Amino acid sequence: MNKSALSLGRILGIPIALDYSWFLIFALLTWSLSTSYYPTEFKGWPVLQYWIVGAATVILLFASVLLHELGHSVVSQRYKVPVRSITLFVFGGVTQVEAEPPSAVVEMWIAIAGPVASFAVAIFFGLLQSIVGAIAPLLALAKYLFYINGTLALFNLIPGFPLDGGRIFRAFIWGITHNLRRATLVAARLG
Repeated sequence: MNKSALSLGRILGIPIALDYSWFLIFALLTWSLSTSYYPTEFKGWPVLQYWIVGAATVILLFASVLLHELGHSVVSQRYKVPVRSITLFVFGGVTQVEAEPPSAVVEMWIAIAGPVASFAVAIFFGLLQSIVGAIAPLLALAKYLFYINGTLALFNLIPGFPLDGGRIFRAFIWGITHNLRRATLVAARLG
């Protein structure tokens, strides 16, 4: 485990850590949501409510990122690719595996699992909006997390390595060339 990370425990046997940089982004995003986004979108709340909803949103955003990384990890473990750890940090999360996937098809399934998890979380929050519509703070939270998880999934599908889309592209090239090193170079150049 990285020394610049705080251990959060294990999920499915995988060590989960929070890089200390997360606290910076937690503070900045909470401040931004609490002083700008939510007051503009949802007028008339008490100031403390903006801060509570802002902080809750950021915590759930990072839980969403963790679910994205767990998507990769579950599929990795399914294909016997050991997962060393998951670390959440300022720009998102990273799943560290102990070996390269055994084939291009396995690489594709592992890579696509994260965006699929993010789309599933977005759909969950999209459906939740209709259930909590009368409760403004919960509606605000659900609307933002619907949007941000959908955006996260789409952004990760950009074919720039090492994003998930770049890994899917690498799997495609690997499948054609049967050469992981060459596929990685081509995907890295595209990225």
